[in-house]
This record gives sequence, C-alpha cells and structure tokens, in this order.
Amino acid sequence: MSGTDITIHEAERLERKGRRFVALAVLAAVVIIASAWVGLMAFLGTNSAWGTIDDIQDEWIPDVESMILDLPDISRLSRVYTADEVLLGELTERNSQPIALDDMPNLIIASVLSAEDAEYMQHGGIDYQAVARALINDIGGGPTQGGSTITQQVVKQNFVGTELTLRRKVSEATIAIEMERRYTKEQILEFYLNSIYFGNNAYGVKAAAQEYFGKDLDQLTIAEAAAIPVPIRNPRLYDLRRDSEIPTRARDSVIDQMVENGYITPEEGELAKDEPITTVPSQEFQELAPQVLIAAKETVLNDATYGLGSTFLQRKRALFGCPAEDTECEGGGGLRIVTTVNYELQLQAQAVLQQWFPPGDAGPTGAIAMVDNRTGATVVMASGLEFGDDIEAGQRLYDLATKGRRNPGSSFKPFGLIAALEEGITLNSFWDMTTPQTLDIGIQGAPPWVCNNAGTNEPGIRSLEDALVASTNTVFCQLAVEVGAPKIADVAHRMGVKSPLNENSPAIVLGASAVSPLEMAAAYSTIANYGDKVENYLIDRIEDSDGNIIYQHRVNRTPVLDSALAAAVVNTMQQAVTRGTGGAAYLQRPMGGKTGTHQNYTDVWFVGYLPQYTTSVWVGFPDSQVEMRNITINGVYFARAFGGSVAAPIWRQFMEVVVEDLPVQDFPPDPEGTSVYYQTPREEVPDVLGMDLEDAEEDLFEAGFEVEVEYVNSDEDEDTVVAQDPDAGTRERQGETVTLEVSNGKSPSTIIPDLTGLSRAEVNQRLTQLRNSSGIAFNWIFRERAVINRENANQVRAQFPEPGSAIRASTTVVVRITRYDPDGFTG
Repeated sequence: MSGTDITIHEAERLERKGRRFVALAVLAAVVIIASAWVGLMAFLGTNSAWGTIDDIQDEWIPDVESMILDLPDISRLSRVYTADEVLLGELTERNSQPIALDDMPNLIIASVLSAEDAEYMQHGGIDYQAVARALINDIGGGPTQGGSTITQQVVKQNFVGTELTLRRKVSEATIAIEMERRYTKEQILEFYLNSIYFGNNAYGVKAAAQEYFGKDLDQLTIAEAAAIPVPIRNPRLYDLRRDSEIPTRARDSVIDQMVENGYITPEEGELAKDEPITTVPSQEFQELAPQVLIAAKETVLNDATYGLGSTFLQRKRALFGCPAEDTECEGGGGLRIVTTVNYELQLQAQAVLQQWFPPGDAGPTGAIAMVDNRTGATVVMASGLEFGDDIEAGQRLYDLATKGRRNPGSSFKPFGLIAALEEGITLNSFWDMTTPQTLDIGIQGAPPWVCNNAGTNEPGIRSLEDALVASTNTVFCQLAVEVGAPKIADVAHRMGVKSPLNENSPAIVLGASAVSPLEMAAAYSTIANYGDKVENYLIDRIEDSDGNIIYQHRVNRTPVLDSALAAAVVNTMQQAVTRGTGGAAYLQRPMGGKTGTHQNYTDVWFVGYLPQYTTSVWVGFPDSQVEMRNITINGVYFARAFGGSVAAPIWRQFMEVVVEDLPVQDFPPDPEGTSVYYQTPREEVPDVLGMDLEDAEEDLFEAGFEVEVEYVNSDEDEDTVVAQDPDAGTRERQGETVTLEVSNGKSPSTIIPDLTGLSRAEVNQRLTQLRNSSGIAFNWIFRERAVINRENANQVRAQFPEPGSAIRASTTVVVRITRYDPDGFTG
C-alpha cells in the first residue's frame, strides 16, 4: 500500500491546543449571533424558538468540565465452549467484534477516514465551516445540517443523541472539543471503527468485512476496503448487497478520496473501480452443536445464579449485548461461557444415533444424555435429529435429550422400589405376579385398575428383587397401590427428576408421567452415588472479556437416600443387566440399569450407570407417540420394540466408546445395614380349607407363599381344598410352600377282598379292618340260605360286588352265607 502511515506527533497535539481556543471563539461568535437574532425577534414581536439569551448560554453550552465522558463499552459476541475447549457458537443480538487499532490494516483505516473525515488527524474535533453552515441554514430557514467529523459522530451516538436542532449541534461541537482534550486520536478512532454501524447487524469494521465479504480485514482488496464505509451514512440506501448503482458510485467516491489523500496511487484506484462489489450471502456462525448452544443460552438467561443480573432483561443484555437495531445502545456481550459437554463424546453419540436412525428417515429417532456421577456435569446431550426448521428433512427446533419429555415405562420402577424400601418393604418380600391383576386404587368412585404383564406367565409369586430384574408389572402395580403415588413422585423428585409428575395415579410406577432423558440420567446417577444427589448442571464457568471469572460452578452433593438402601438397589439393578431384561446393554464390567417400554411400544428406554457415568437412551417418534410394531430399525426387523431390544443395544454401542480408555471400577462395598433390606418377612398362613383352589391360591400368593397341589379322591366337589400343610394360622417365611390337598371330584374307593368260605365272624372282622384302614365307611349286609348239612353251614357262598371290585362309601356289600336248618327252610 502506498501513501503515508497514520501517526500522531507531539507537535500536532500542541497545534490542536491552539485550535481548541479558536473553536471556543467560534462558539462564542455563534452565541453572539444567536443573541442578536433573539433581540431582533423580540423587537419585531416574534418569539424565538431558541429561547432567551440565558437559555442559550445555560442550555446550549454544556458544562463539559463536569461531564462524565466515558466511552461506552462496545457490545461483543459472547461465545460458548465445550469442556474440551471447542467453540460451539456465538450468542449475540448484534455482530460486534472489537479489535485493537494496532491490529487494523492501514488500508481499512484509510478508507474510513477518506469517506468520513479526511482531516481527522489535523482538526481539533469540529469542522468550523460545517458549524457555521448549520447556523446560517437554521437562521435562514434552510435545512438543518449535522457535523460530520468522526469525533462528532462519536459524541452524537453516545452523549447528545440525534435530534436535528441547532442546540444539539452546539452541544455536540462543544463536547467534541472536550473529547479530544481527554482522549487521544487513536483512542477515539479505535472506538469509532469498532462501534459504528455498517448495516446488516454488523458493528465495527471487522464484523462488516465478515458480513459483506466473508473475509478478515487483512484479506480485503482496495475495492472491498473502500466499500466498507459506504453504508455508514445510510445502511439501507447504501446497502452493499443492493442491486443498484448507488453503492458502487459511493464506493468509487471513496476510492477517489483515498487517491487524493495519498493512501493509494491513481493506478491502484482505477483498477479498484473496475472491480464490481461482490458480496457474500449473509451467514451465521456454523454452530457445531446447536442443541448445546441453545441449552446454555436458556440456562443462563433463566437463572440469576450466574451473576449476570437479577432480571431477565439484565441477563439478556449481559449475554447478548445490544439489540441489532439499537445503534445507540452500549455494552454487554463478550462473555466466554464454558459448558460441561465433551464435544468428542457428543459427536460419537450423534454418530451412533444417526447410524440407527439415518437423518431424513420418516421412522423413529433417539436421544442420548450422559452425566458425570462425580460432579453432576452434563457430558452428552445428543439428539438423533439435526437441528433446524426443515421438518420434511427430519430437522427439529428442539433438543430431544433435554426437551423431549416422554413416558419412561418400566425405567421408572426403581423409584417405586426405593419408595417401598423406605416404607419397610424388603427385596425378599414376595408378591403375587399373576397377570392380570385387578386392583382397588383407593380412590372413591375410581374404577378398578387392571394391570397386565408384558407377556403371560403362570400364576405364582415373585420376590420384589426378582420382579425388578424381570420387570414384572403386576408386582409393581400392587406395590404402587400400597406405598402410594405421592411417595413415588417424592422419591423421583428428590433424586433429580424435575418434570411435574402425576401423584394421583399409581400408574406412575409404570412411567405414566413424561420425563426427559437428561432427567432420568441425573436421577439414576443418585443411585450410582449410593444415595448422594449431585446437582446436574451445564454451565461450568463464565468469564468476561478480560478473562475475569464471573461464575464458577461448585459441585453440590446432598444425601437424599440411605446409602445402605441405595447399595441394595444397585445390587438389584446390576442383576437386571446380568440376568434380566437389560442383558443387551451389558459391558462385561460393573454396571446397573433398567429397561423401559411404554404402553403400546410408543417409547422405549434404557438407563444405565457405571460407577463413573450414567447414561440414558430414549427411542421413539419425535413429534407424537406412535406404536413401534412391525418396524425395521438399523436393518433389523422388530415385531414389537422393547427397551431391552432397541434402546439397550444403542446404550451399549455408545458406552463402548466411553469406556474405551476408562479404567474398570467397581461399586463400593455394601455399607453397614444393607442386609436389612434383604430380610424375608414372616406371614400368617391363611385358612383355605373348603375354598375353591383358585381362590385359595390367590389368598396364598397374596400372602407371599408358593403353592403345591395334590389331588385326592374326595366326596367334596372337584377343586375343593380338603387339607393344607402348614396349618392355617401358623407364621412362616414368605416364599415357602403351602401344600394343598384338593378334591378331584371322585369319592375314595378300596378293593373288596374274596370272602368266599369265610364265616360270619371272619367276614365282619375282615370288612371292619378294611373300612378302618381305607377310611371308607362302606356298609355290608348278610343274606342267609338254609342248608341241612351242618358241615356246610356258616360259610360264605357268594358276594356282591365280586372280589377285586372297587367299593366306595356309598357301597353296600352283600354277603351270601349259609345257615344250618335241618328242615331246609331258607327263611
């Protein structure tokens, strides 16, 4: 670049002192002329719009010595970073990127000076000819004119406003002189070049270069540098993107001034004018993780904790700086906001989700949220959907990981388990697992609640521990009725769920209330921490533009569960992975978790934890709850989607990346008192004698006993209990077996022996013994027949039923026996 460099010498400063004296004299002359004009108007009977001479002296000439003329802070872009120092995006309402004057190329300084104030380095802050011209025009009724020096523009924008009056003009000139006394030329020029509005939300030369040409200042051509100051006077009329000759003519005029001022050669100027104004489309910062950026913004705006103001508007100004349309606004922005998100893991989570759910597909999608158990920090908040407003392309303007509140299904059961343990119910308590269960929920007028398991099962009992492992709905439905929905909601809220929960329905235990994946991860983290809730957070620290720390997060651990109770829950949830419904998530290292499948397979979940991290995975349709039946996901056909078949494998795939370099760590040993939660309660054996078998089993299952049935012959109706062991009223441990003898509907029988040849006494003895030994109270009678031979008397000759036949209590055995009668009379 040819021409002279822009510097200031001490000689120039001394020269300016002299000019300030002249300026004050000019202003005095202005006041004298104004006073004469007031007198003339009074003589003619005309009131002056200027007021009296005292008004002019008091109001038009400000007391600059007592004025605070601090240059305002320039709004800057606030930037959001991940924990691993990746810039996620910028937060601003105006694109303002101040830089030091020493970092600005001479070319851009020359173009602005040539366009706005060619004599800036020589004058003392005002253009005397412009002041006189404004006065004459106002007196003569002509159009009001404004001063145009850079110093006066700074004064107008920041101290006296833009009112088109001579009074404002005089104040502006007076303050401009004082500004040049208090500040160096470089200070005023640097402020001006960083604060002036260039249109299209660009404040300052750096923002303007990026907005219009997509370049840094040192990359601008002469033609582009000359175009930069064109919009200053009228950003709409001289919009560089305007399809008009007006911006080009203005740009060429600036080039001519740069040649005249010696900043460029005539040859350079002609070549520059041959170059058309070629702008780039207005582009916003390409945000790497817009969901995180939005969450960070909303978190800071909606909470006074971060030291940015007690009201929303104060926090908004501190975060965003000045509104784009407010050119007179000052300050704000320039913050460095560091989040807890790990960008590398965020990318990995999104990659896993997009593998399972390709962008643009009309099917379901997913979300992954992960928190650090030690600190409560949000490490990942990933959505399977791209951020944006192109709905047909699969974009959405919300984050599923933090804003997607859906029904968690059985992944809510651990909260019910904890509520039960706090009420004294133990893991080794036994429950009727028969499906369906029809339950009275205890609300007057409410219909019975019919609760079903996901599949069918034989009637029986199951321990509370095994019910969680196998995700048995019917057990947890009974448990929810017993402990109450408010208790379960209280547990969930204590542990980290923040969404409102329905405390009026025991169906809360099956996930009837909607929550977000991040909430579930935060709440499960409390289990992994053995009952210590570590407050979930996203903002780690906030620094101002000078690097001063405005806010630094402090980890807050609060015990919300008994540690021994939590350890028992961790033990149970480990089994839910190793031998239960969560097997597809197993990482071959210590971990716990729980699957969840909402009604009609509309939402499926797996929430699991290691000692170090807790991660939640949700899968479903983004805009409504759609049944996931007969669906293909990631190339696999599913007749019905379950948490264990869809969400759990996604969880494992992502967590395999997380644990790649993560040391294997076990959960702490069980605290003292954990065994209390494994005690097996004793219950009184119900009296079921005479009951129908189905009713008897129901009573015994409800009491927590296994049932063994032996069918016996009995005169009682079929399926009637005729005996039980142990006896009714005895106290036995739940889980033990009660043996029932049940009638098969058939009377008892025995075999009639051969009585032929026996005497009456022998028959009576034999049949009496048979009746006693068999317990069958059959009868017998004798039918006599006379014989004349004494040797053949008193002998059985026939019987009915025949020998070997079955006889029952209803049987009467007929025994035909001989009797001696010499006359042969049979009788």
